[in-house]
Amino acid sequence: MDSRMNTRRTYGTLTAATAALTVGLVFGSAEGCVTSKHVVPVHAHAHADADADAELEVASVEQTTAPSEPERPPPWTAPEQPLLPGVDGAAQLLARGQAQAALDQLAAVNKLDTLPGEAALEPESREWFIAGAIAGRAYMQTQQWELAVLSLEPLAASKKFADMLPRDIVGHELARARTAWATQGGLDPVAADIQLRKAVSELGKLKALKPDRIQGLMRVAQGEAMIAIQGDTPRATKLAAKQADKALERLITSFPNHADVGEWMLQRALAKQRAGLTKESAAALRRVAIDRAGEPEAARAWTELERLAANNDKISASPLNTEELLAAGQAARVLRRIERSRELLEAVWNDPDQPKHRHREAGHSLGWTYYKAREYSLCADVLNELYADVPAMDTRNDLARCLERAGRYDELIALWVGVYDGNKGAFGSTALWNAIDLAVNAGKYAKANELLTEYETRFKGRGSERRWLHAWLPMRLGDDATAIQAFTQMLDTGRTGGQERTITYFLGKLELRSEDPDLRAQGIARLRGLVAVGYDRLSANGVIGGHPLYYGLMARQRLIDAGEDPGPPPQVSPLDWEQDAGQHWIGHADTQALLTAMAAEHGESFSSLIRAEQLFAAGWIEEASREARVAADEFINAHSVYSGSDMPGTRTEALVAGLAWAPEWRHPVASPGKTARKAMRDPEYRARLADDFTRLTWAIQEPYRFGKLASYEHPYCARWHLRAYREPIEQNAWEREIDPHHLWALMYTESRFRRHVVSYVGARGALQIMPWTGRQLVEDLGELEAGDRFDPDILFSIEHNSRLATYYISELLKKFHGQAAFAYASYNGGPNNVARWLAAKSQAPNGVELDEFLEEIPFAESSRYARRVMEVRAAYGLLYNGELPSWTNVVDPAFELNIDY
Repeated sequence: MDSRMNTRRTYGTLTAATAALTVGLVFGSAEGCVTSKHVVPVHAHAHADADADAELEVASVEQTTAPSEPERPPPWTAPEQPLLPGVDGAAQLLARGQAQAALDQLAAVNKLDTLPGEAALEPESREWFIAGAIAGRAYMQTQQWELAVLSLEPLAASKKFADMLPRDIVGHELARARTAWATQGGLDPVAADIQLRKAVSELGKLKALKPDRIQGLMRVAQGEAMIAIQGDTPRATKLAAKQADKALERLITSFPNHADVGEWMLQRALAKQRAGLTKESAAALRRVAIDRAGEPEAARAWTELERLAANNDKISASPLNTEELLAAGQAARVLRRIERSRELLEAVWNDPDQPKHRHREAGHSLGWTYYKAREYSLCADVLNELYADVPAMDTRNDLARCLERAGRYDELIALWVGVYDGNKGAFGSTALWNAIDLAVNAGKYAKANELLTEYETRFKGRGSERRWLHAWLPMRLGDDATAIQAFTQMLDTGRTGGQERTITYFLGKLELRSEDPDLRAQGIARLRGLVAVGYDRLSANGVIGGHPLYYGLMARQRLIDAGEDPGPPPQVSPLDWEQDAGQHWIGHADTQALLTAMAAEHGESFSSLIRAEQLFAAGWIEEASREARVAADEFINAHSVYSGSDMPGTRTEALVAGLAWAPEWRHPVASPGKTARKAMRDPEYRARLADDFTRLTWAIQEPYRFGKLASYEHPYCARWHLRAYREPIEQNAWEREIDPHHLWALMYTESRFRRHVVSYVGARGALQIMPWTGRQLVEDLGELEAGDRFDPDILFSIEHNSRLATYYISELLKKFHGQAAFAYASYNGGPNNVARWLAAKSQAPNGVELDEFLEEIPFAESSRYARRVMEVRAAYGLLYNGELPSWTNVVDPAFELNIDY
C-alpha cells in the first residue's frame, strides 16, 4: 500500500484541497462526492523582467485582492411573534420554555392565584383553569414544588375539572408535584407521607380513565411515590416498605427498558431491608452489583452490602466467585459498560487456576466484549486460541466475524478454504462461497476469481451470483471486454437476477469508455435511458424502489464526464407552504385560533381536538401535540376509505407515551368513532376536515402527517421532501458548518420525519439514533460524565435528536474528507466498517470508484441506504437550489480516526 493510502491520524488537519472541499460543503457548492459547480483554478504568473516597483505593486495587489471567505447565509428563524396579552401571553411564554417569564406574566396581569382569591380570576372559569395549569407547570419547571401543588390542587378538586382540562394529564402533573414536594421540598416525614399517599391514591383513580395516553407514566409516578413513603411508626414503616417492594417488582417487570430500572432494583433491595428482610435484602444487593455491573447503582449496592455485613454476622460481602464474575462481565457488556466487562472477564481468562470449562466460558464472553469495544484483533486472538483447542462451529463463526472486522482477510479466507478442504459436500460449498465473498470484500479480486473457478469445478448452485461475478470481477480487474460480454449476455438472456438497472448502468459505463465508436454510441444510449427514467421519477407522483434516481444521476454524470449532453433535468418546485415559509408560518396565536375553531366544529367527531385545544391554551405544547396527532391519525385512517392510505402500524410513542419502556411493543391505533365515520360520509365535510388537518399538522410541525395530507396533485418529492423542523435543523447545521440538506435527506430516509419512532433494534427519533450511540455522543460533547446514566428518551426531542445527529454527521464528513456518500453509509453501517471497506477496496489493482464501492458494500441494507440518501439529497438540491448535484466517481481513500462508533 503506497503512502497515499495510509490511514491518516490527524483529527483536525486538512490539506488545501480538502479544506476547499469543506468550505464547499458549508455553502452548498460541494458535497464531498457531490459537487454542484466546476471550479476554475486561478494561476499566478511570474514576470522575470519586473522591476522592484512593479514587484511591490503586484505584492500589494495580491494582498488586497485575495479572495475573502464568502459570507454564510444565516440559519432560518421563525418570524418574530408579539407577546399576546394576559393569560394567553403566559401560555405563549411557557410554550417557548420560559417558565419564569410565564409566571412573571401571570403576576403582571394579576392572574397568579396560588392562594384562593388573591388574583383577579373568577373561580372555576375557563381563565381560572388555564391560569392554574400554566402556573402549575411553570412552578414544576422552576422546581417550586409546593407552589405547583397549590396551583394545581384546586383545579383537580373542582367539579368542572373534567370539562375544562384533561384530568389524566393535569392530574398526573399534580401527583408528580406532590412527590417532588415530599422528597425534595423539605417537608417533615409525616407531612411528606401525606402528600405521597395522596399522589398514590390520585394516580390509582386516574389510571382507570380513558383515553390512556400516559398509562405508563402514571404507573411509574405511582410506584415512585410509594417508594418514598416512610411511615411514622415501625409498623407503618415495614408496611410501606413491603408495599414499595411489590410496587417496584411490578415496575421492573413491566418497564425493563426504563432509564431508572437499575435505581429501582437498588431501591427494592433497600425496601426489603426496611421491611426487616435482612437476608433477602443482602441477596438482592448482591444481585444488583452483578446484574448492573458498571452502572452507578452497582457500586452503591456493594457499599450498602458491606455496611450490612459489618453490622450483621450472618451477612457476607465476600468477593464475587467465578460464576458471578462471568455473569457480571456479561451484564456489564449488555449495559455497554465495556471497560468494567473487560476488567471482570480478563480476571477469569488470565487466571491459570481456573478449570478448563470456566476458561473457555470466559474466553467466549471476553471475545464478545473485545468485539463490542471494537478491539477486533484481540477478539480474534482469544477465539483463535479457543478454536485451536476445540474447533466448534459456533466458535468458528464468531472467530470469522472478528477476523473480518479486524481486516485480517487472508486469515479469514484461509479459514473458510480450510473448512471447504475438509468437506466437499453442501457445507463445503457454503464455506467456499464464503471465501469468495470475503475475497471480494477484501478487494482481492484475483483471489476471488481463482476461488470462483474452483467452485465451478465442483458445484452448480448460486447461478445468479456466479453470472454477476463473471462480469463484475473482470471489470474490477480491468478486463473491460470480458465484463462487457458478460453483462451483455445477462441482459440479452434476461437472466439478470433482478439487477437489470444495475447491469445496464455498469455496462453503459464500460461501453462509454470504449474506443469502439459503435460500443460508445450504445453506451450513450443506455445511459441516456437511465437518465430519462431518473428524471421521470423526480417529477412523478409516486415513489418506487430499485434506485432509479441514483442510477439515473450516476448515468447523467458519466455522460457529462464524457462530454455528452444528458438532457435538461425536470422542473420541480417545492410546495407553496415551503416556497415562502414566513408567509405560511402559523404562529402561536394562529395555532390557538385554529385549534379553537376545529374543536368547536369537529370536536364532537374528534374529541382529541378538544383536549388539544385546552392543553395548547395552557402552554402544555408536547401534550397538546400528542392529542392533535391522535385526531389527525383518526382522520387519516377514516379518510383512507375514500382516498390515500391509513397510518402504518409503526413502533412509535406518537400517540401513547412510555411504550419504549416495556419489554414488548403494543401498537395503538387511532380509530375514528362512529360519529366521525358518519360525518365523513359528506364529501364537503371531508374536504373541510382535510384542509383543517393539513393546516394543523403544518402548524404543530408534524411533517409526516402533513405529507400524508398534502394534495396528490404535487409530485411525490415536493410533498415528502420537506424542510422539516426547519429552525432547529438549520441552527444546528449552521453551528457545525454543514449543509442542512444532509440532515433532511437522512431524516426522510430514517423515519419520514417521525420524531417518536423506535426501530426494531432500538434506534429512536427522527434521525434514528441508537441509545448507545447517543450516550457516546453526549459524552464526546462533554454533556455527560463517563459512567453517568443516559436517558434515551431525550432522543424523542427533535432539538436533542437533531443536535446530536448534526454533530455525528459533521464528524463523519470530517472523517471521510467531505465525501458525503461515505458519511451516509457510515450513519447506517458504522464508520469503523466503512473505513475498513474503503481501506481494503482502495488496495485493489485499479483502486475503487464511488459507484463500485457503493455496489460492493457487504451490508445490503447499508448499500441501499447510502444510495437512497444520495437520491433524496439530490431531490432536495433540485427543489431548493434549482440544480442537481454532480457525483464525481473519484474517491479519496484516506480517512481520519476522529470517530468510529
